[in-house]
Amino acid sequence: MYFILTTGVLLWLIYGIINNDLPIIAANSVTVVFASIILVYKIRYK
Repeated sequence: MYFILTTGVLLWLIYGIINNDLPIIAANSVTVVFASIILVYKIRYK
């Protein structure tokens, strides 16, 4: 489930970078970092 969330947020981040939209880039950058950390911990401590 977190893999799908992380992938979706990463795609939104790419969209924000393409459109040079700072609020989308900022929000999704933070979310990708936290979702990736959670994903790594879920995989590691399964």
